[in-house]
Amino acid sequence: MRTFLCFCAALFWALASAPPVHAAESGALSIMVYGDSLGDGVWEGLYLLLRYDKQVRVQRHSQLGAGLTRPDFDAWLKGLKSDLEKTPPDVAVIMFGANDQQGIRDENRIGYSFASEGWQQVYGGRVDAVMTEFRDRHVPTVWLGLPIMRKTEYNSGARVLDSIFQAAAERNHVTFVPLADAFTDAAGNFVVYMHDADQRNRQVRAEDGVHFTTYGYQLIAEKVWPKIQEQREAARASAATP
Repeated sequence: MRTFLCFCAALFWALASAPPVHAAESGALSIMVYGDSLGDGVWEGLYLLLRYDKQVRVQRHSQLGAGLTRPDFDAWLKGLKSDLEKTPPDVAVIMFGANDQQGIRDENRIGYSFASEGWQQVYGGRVDAVMTEFRDRHVPTVWLGLPIMRKTEYNSGARVLDSIFQAAAERNHVTFVPLADAFTDAAGNFVVYMHDADQRNRQVRAEDGVHFTTYGYQLIAEKVWPKIQEQREAARASAATP
């Protein structure tokens, strides 16, 4: 807990000490980031990457402690619908999973243990429900998979979630960006440090083995931004087709 609080303090300091951001020009690309604490970090990374671009607005709709297994999911989904009806984004970026390796209850209050067949059906239905809200409004969407985790059991669970995310993305025409192999060594093992472009050893993962450092989230943002641009170009091409 102390490590995570330190991480949050570092995040606050990074954003508070950042140079002033120029106001986005009219007609700027609106990117809204949704998710849990991992999604919150992705918002930070995109903000830092694009904060000087007057043609882009990166907005935060993520929440620490959020998750798709929570009993208040229906209320959260209702709030999402309301927000999208008022102000739909040009592009949505979504990342969940930090808090979802736990039991879930369906609409009849029947409970299922994590990764069981019933659990995967209920959870997959919730992922579909979220993606459908964006798909029905023709909002290009990028959904991020989970990275490798330090603990073996938690990493195995992350791969279960990834399989659900990827299958739902294919059904709903959502761009899925896997991260499972992005932050590993040559042998595919979990790493805390990686070399940057100048061959300096930089910390990319937080000490909890789940979250990232500010630099790590910036690396994720560098993977997401090209996907956002691809989605936008595809949407424009589709709109231009008679």
